[in-house]
Amino acid sequence: MAHWTFGEVAVDRVLEFEQPLLPPHVLFPTSTAEAVESHRHWLEPALMDPASGLLTLSLHSFVVRSRHHTILVDTCTGNDKPRPDKPRYHMKSWPYLENLAAIGVAPEEIDFVMCTHLHIDHVGWNTRLVDGRWVPTFANARYLIARAEWDHWKEDTNRARYTSDRYPEDSILPVIEAGQVEFVDMDYAFDDEIWLDPTPGHTPGHVCVHITSGGREAVMSGDIMHHPVQCAEPDWSSCFCVDPEHSHQTRLAFFERYANSDVLIMPAHFPTPTAGLIRPWGETFRFEFSGIGEAAA
Repeated sequence: MAHWTFGEVAVDRVLEFEQPLLPPHVLFPTSTAEAVESHRHWLEPALMDPASGLLTLSLHSFVVRSRHHTILVDTCTGNDKPRPDKPRYHMKSWPYLENLAAIGVAPEEIDFVMCTHLHIDHVGWNTRLVDGRWVPTFANARYLIARAEWDHWKEDTNRARYTSDRYPEDSILPVIEAGQVEFVDMDYAFDDEIWLDPTPGHTPGHVCVHITSGGREAVMSGDIMHHPVQCAEPDWSSCFCVDPEHSHQTRLAFFERYANSDVLIMPAHFPTPTAGLIRPWGETFRFEFSGIGEAAA
């Protein structure tokens, strides 16, 4: 587990799993073997497995506790979910709720669930299987979904371009049918300390979650970037990006905005220790992990 404080706001990471997962050319279709090789010296061993060449990724949530709310940001892949198209998520039994309990939070204590976007690995724990039915995991929560995001994914043709796994049927529609969903604007504010920033590209309604309290700031950046190598190669959009060029432009603007700032960036898939700072690196950027004492690149 990892824990951060920003004034009167506390943030904990709740891990689902972390492991070497995808080869660079699969995750980043426009990458080249030569470019990957040029970064290998700083990617290995923490960010790329030396034996397999797979990039190490994490799937985790963030729990944000302020004076007013307990907010769960992103809900990973979930348990018991049929995902034949994506075996790494298929019919799993992760100790996710146990990890949530380890930070002192019970499901019924979550006030809001905020998914930065509606990809399969960000909505899984929205629901759990109870007596053969998919029910909301967080019974007292309001599930916030950016209206622009749902307008895209509610269309069957758009989902079919991404995967044939019918994940909205077990992870999104049940919370809508339960009356727990609120469709919000992409600049929605929970309060004066926590709000959303629109960052479309990866998906049409992708948002970041911005925190400012006690003179400190943080941004939960979702899937603006999947791996630290994208700081060095901002034009590498992932294979999961709905609009790769828009994703590139959003990512580059994000790097330029936060380079040389003290705003802590908390991506959705960076492995332990997860959070860090954006720093200039020649003509591109690097990700300087917080807590390891040196830059990742």
